Order: sequence, then structure tokens, then C-alpha cells
Amino acid sequence: MAGSTFQTNPFALSKLLEDCHHGVLQLPDFQRSWVWDEDRIKSLIASISRAFPVGALMTLNSGGPVNFKPRPVEGAPHAAKNAVPQSLLLDGQQRMTSLYQVTLRGKVVETVTPKKKKVKRWFYIDIRKALDPSADREEAIVGVPEDRVVRKDFGREAILDLSSPKQEYALLMYPVTQVFDWDKWQDGFDEHWIGDQNKSVRDEFRAFKKQVLDNFKMYHVPVIALDQSTSKEAVCVVFEKVNTGGKALDAFELVTAMYAAEGHELRKDWYGDDATTGRHSRFVETLRPAGQDSGIVAAVSNTDFLQAVSLFHTRDRRRVAEAAGKQGKELPAVTGNRQALLNLPLEEYKRYETKVERGFVQAAKFLHMLHIYRIFDLP
Repeated sequence: MAGSTFQTNPFALSKLLEDCHHGVLQLPDFQRSWVWDEDRIKSLIASISRAFPVGALMTLNSGGPVNFKPRPVEGAPHAAKNAVPQSLLLDGQQRMTSLYQVTLRGKVVETVTPKKKKVKRWFYIDIRKALDPSADREEAIVGVPEDRVVRKDFGREAILDLSSPKQEYALLMYPVTQVFDWDKWQDGFDEHWIGDQNKSVRDEFRAFKKQVLDNFKMYHVPVIALDQSTSKEAVCVVFEKVNTGGKALDAFELVTAMYAAEGHELRKDWYGDDATTGRHSRFVETLRPAGQDSGIVAAVSNTDFLQAVSLFHTRDRRRVAEAAGKQGKELPAVTGNRQALLNLPLEEYKRYETKVERGFVQAAKFLHMLHIYRIFDLP
């Protein structure tokens, strides 16, 4: 009898983030890096603070036939790398990493502005704005620099100084790093605003705790958990369907996911790691002129490379079909289109990868010589 290969259950956000911290919940290593900008992070914090839904997560239970290499979420402690994950996060990396970075990690967040300028930010909730029903909640979420001082006039004038807990208390700015553990902060706040004359301010914080902080503590996220018996084909199809938010996956990322299910690190082939030089770096260095940043074939992309491999593979399939007596429309096309890349077997990639790399290097040498002939007007 056919049965469901997944379960859907709500999990406490705090528990999911703790699992990220301890390496119980990790990512497939082929996943692209965390890329959210500070405005999207602010929007996410605002949504959680109002108990608004932010979408479901999808995980794959570990221990099955799909052999994805795991890696902890960005910013997790070194000990998380040595943990054996119970599940891998297939969809929701950007949301979970953002929330982990701003809440549980306790360190400044390295992110980017919407214009892609690299910045370091601490995030705060403006208590009074958060309690104002007429205010936009996103405006109550504030990002400040690493020193916690916002300046204007080319840095000469400080307009918001949160460089000490006393400043936070005085300005009623609550650090997002404390949304799951507010007792110590509240103790300092009460001491700062001690006395009957400040009772209304203390009451404001208690209202903030009930209306805003409790939403973080009580927040649950729906999690679709794929059973460990899920086939690699099904996992890769699901991965393609769900990972389209923000930036569509390209063919290289999808092929990377498929090969990862068989234990092969395609991304390492292309980008390398601390111990090996990747193919992309080798192309950049191929016939690189002195004083130049890159060589002739530096612009060859990972998808270009896969397409070249696919042309060899599909050519062989066509030759086999011809030898079997097939003709016309019966013959498979020689192609490097998207579907052909998704159908490229790992063994065929391994069979042709070295030959294709040599081909690009030979093409670079030919183009280099052609350039020399043109410069010196040689016959």
C-alpha cells in the first residue's frame, strides 16, 4: 500500500535554533551561502514579533540512502561541525540562518545593505514603536553598527548610542539577541527605571514582553520532514521545486544536489577548498598575462563546463542509437540544454571532466596564438 513519505509538524522556533547551534539540524553542504540583506532580516524579525507566518521549512531525516555531506548553519560554533545531524534543512536556510545569527549566536551579524555594501549590524526593537498600533512594525526594528553607535554628518555626530546596557535601558531599545532570555536584561532595566515615578516605564516593558517577546518564545514553525527512506531522485525533485525563493536555482546547483546524493562534491570540483585548487581557479590562471587579473578562459562558467560534458555524453548516446539502426527523429539530440544537464549521469561527468578541461585549455592556447598573430600581423 502506498504511504506518505513525509510528516508535517509544528516545531518551536527556539528549539529549531538550538538544534542549529548544536549541529542537530544542519544544511546539505552543496547549498549556496547565506545571502540575506539587512532589510530582509528586519522584515523577518518584524514578522516573528507579530506572530505572522514566515513559511514552512523542509527537512530530510538523516540515515537514509541520500548521502548529502552536511555542514552547520553559518555562524554555528566549531563543535557543531563534529555533531552528527539528525536532519538536513532542504528549504528555509536563509530564514533559519538569519534568525540564528540575530538571536542565538550573540555576535555581530555580517550582512549587506540592499545595495550590496558589506556591513556589520546589531539589531534592536524600539519598544515604544513596537507598542504603537499605528506604527509600521518594520520601522521598530533598528540595525546599528558594530560599535552600536549610529552617526551622521560623516561620523561627527552620534544620533543613537546603544554602546552600553544603560543606554539601551534609557532609550527603551531592546536587543534582539535577548528575545529568548530576557530576565537579566529586565533586571537591569528595572534597576535603571527604579522608583514609583518610573512605574509607567516599567509597565511599558511588561506590555512589550507580553505583546512582542512572548511571540518569539511561543512561535512555532511548520516543518515538512521527508522520511529517511526518500529516494535521491525524489529529494532532488523536491529540492528544485522548493528552492526558488529570492533567486532561481541554476542547472549547476541542481546537478550539484543530484551528485551530492551520490556522495560527490561537484562544488568542490569547481571552486576547490583549502586543500585543493578548483577548476574555476585553474581556468582563471590559464595563460594569464602579466599584470592581468585573469586569463583567456576565466569567463567559462560552471554551467558552460557542464554543457560541454553533456555534448560529449549526448553525442555518444546518438552514436549508440545510430549503430542500433535508428534514424531521423528516433535519434537522440546532441545537446547541452537544461534538461540534458539534469539527466547527466555522474559516471559520464567523471568520464569526460578531464578531457573537457583539457579542451578549454587547448582553446585558450589557440586564442592566445591567434592574438599574437594579429598583433604582429604574422601570415
